Amino acid sequence: MEMARVTLGMICRSQPALVAALVLGAVLGAGGCGNPLCPGDMRIDAQRSRPGQTAFCVNPTDSSRAAFVDLHPNGARRQVCPFSAGKPSGVYQAFHPGGERWLEGRYENGLKVGRWTQWAPDGRKVADGEYREGLTVEGAPVGFPATCESVTW
Repeated sequence: MEMARVTLGMICRSQPALVAALVLGAVLGAGGCGNPLCPGDMRIDAQRSRPGQTAFCVNPTDSSRAAFVDLHPNGARRQVCPFSAGKPSGVYQAFHPGGERWLEGRYENGLKVGRWTQWAPDGRKVADGEYREGLTVEGAPVGFPATCESVTW
């Protein structure tokens, strides 16, 4: 596995081979050039994941915790949906195709809650909104692109 990481790093330095690197990265559990797909201590569930499209991530020591990672066509992470006990729960993150932060919010017991914020690719905050029990109660409905509640764990 270590040899594969070195090879991936070398490929990522070469622009003509970038697409190959992204495909290889998805297979190895990396989004883009060596960035891990799965959060923290989680590992890819190879049986449920679709290389280059989605990753189902499981916690090897806590089966109640998991994450779903949706990918952009370029292989970079599009959204990371945290799960607890089979429902979206925790900090949600979404990214622009170049890897810049796009959306951030929180799920509790399968519903959007609290402050959700949206950023432009240049890092400017463009909107935010407040959610309670899955509904927008103030500001902009910036959480609409988040699709964690449609994922069956």
